[in-house]
Amino acid sequence: MLQYWRLTRRLISAGALLCAVLTGALARADVVIPAGGVINLAGGGLDLACTDLIVAGTLVTGSGSINNVRNVVIQSGGVLDAGASSLNVGGDWFNDGSFIAGTSQVNFIDACSSTSMISGSTTFNGLGFASSVGKTWTFASGSTQTLQQLTIQGAAGLPLQLRSSTPGQIAFINLTGSQSVAHVGVTDLTASGLWLAPYLVNQGGSNASRWFGEPDYARVPALSESALMILLLLISAIAARTLWSRQRSA
Repeated sequence: MLQYWRLTRRLISAGALLCAVLTGALARADVVIPAGGVINLAGGGLDLACTDLIVAGTLVTGSGSINNVRNVVIQSGGVLDAGASSLNVGGDWFNDGSFIAGTSQVNFIDACSSTSMISGSTTFNGLGFASSVGKTWTFASGSTQTLQQLTIQGAAGLPLQLRSSTPGQIAFINLTGSQSVAHVGVTDLTASGLWLAPYLVNQGGSNASRWFGEPDYARVPALSESALMILLLLISAIAARTLWSRQRSA
């Protein structure tokens, strides 16, 4: 009888352990919205615990937040309507569908993955990159990320890195609004909208067209020798005419 109860207790314990493992596995499962499926967070929050968000149907976030996402995958035909939400992504961003930016903020952070890839061309509202360990974000060459607000915050001595996926081939960032940038290295990445990181220094990168240094809008245009000669003749003619007019009126 005693042996029977010991065996029963062991089976109960094993069953409880199995339930705990299964529950944990389910808690760590990817969030997948199949084609034709619709999820509306209605302003609620979602924590993915470093698993993937895969959208083949429609996800409406409202004013909620999605945290600790490893990879965001918007498949062809999928729609992510971001509304006024915030999305915090630690891994990759693949967009082959439709991302409706609204007034949302997408932040790429240190969590979940040591490197990250951004592919597909996406229009964001707010886009942020933050790393305290010098993380690298790679943009698919030829892609364009269009955004209203840009925030880049690396660490002193450990600047985060932004680069194209193929050395020597360019990816593009098209900023149309405000920016705040500190401690970043940029390689094979062109600013096709506003000049980025004006008066700062490229920390660890190269081939960063329209980034850093003196922006084009602050430069005094240089004239050729012939243009300077024409300008001097024009000034001389104006001065001579002014002098002649004064002498006639005296």
